[in-house]
Amino acid sequence: MKFLDYSKQYDYPIFLEECLVPSQTKIFRKLINEYHSYIKYKDVPQRRINYIIYRTSDGVAIGAIGISSCVLAISVRDKFIGWSKDVRLANSNSVANNYRFCLVPESGIENVGTMALKLLRKVGAKRWEEKYGDKLIMLETFVQPERDDSDNKRNGAVYLADNWNMIGKTQGNSIKKAPLLLWQKEVGSKRGEMARNNPELAIKKYAVGREHYVVTKSPVKKVFVKPLVKNWKKVLNRAAFCASLNSFFSGLFA
Repeated sequence: MKFLDYSKQYDYPIFLEECLVPSQTKIFRKLINEYHSYIKYKDVPQRRINYIIYRTSDGVAIGAIGISSCVLAISVRDKFIGWSKDVRLANSNSVANNYRFCLVPESGIENVGTMALKLLRKVGAKRWEEKYGDKLIMLETFVQPERDDSDNKRNGAVYLADNWNMIGKTQGNSIKKAPLLLWQKEVGSKRGEMARNNPELAIKKYAVGREHYVVTKSPVKKVFVKPLVKNWKKVLNRAAFCASLNSFFSGLFA
């Protein structure tokens, strides 16, 4: 399998296998539902690349990890990058969300979590650009801490060990639907195709209420980011400047 080779070229005791057929997705879903501590598997119409984590020595599945479209709006992330609303909409496809990550207990491999994250950056970034046509500049993820009285110390330690930046916390709001402009940029999804060809039908099918999205309350989570290139801020803001300039001239001559 082509994308399996991406992972196996690295000398790690684990490898990643992309979920390309229903049987692989079934394994991924089972791992998430059984071993992810607080979020179960859910299929939604957006960019998504899922991987099963296998132990190289015996081919046993020991975890699951995946990336998807980034979250529409997170103030602490947008401030960290330097994004305005227009800039974010123009460049959000260069940021992916590590939306799921779980490992089976006692995999027998030391530092397996950081290994999986390193492989995700190498393999996932290649695949993202190949599948969607956008160079991946940054990864984000969100960790919901356990209650103070819980024995489970879920605090994002695996991301810190892999040198991700903890940049703050969410405000406890969740945006359930993306605006039409962002939907139209989606490649390889039914929602993206419908938004481009029949925007009114897309809004009717996917939007909630009179707006293109709805905000609901959600648990406060820690926000982690991992830039994938050295000049990430310059790259994202340079592209953002061009997008803002185009928007300005489009409005000027409309």
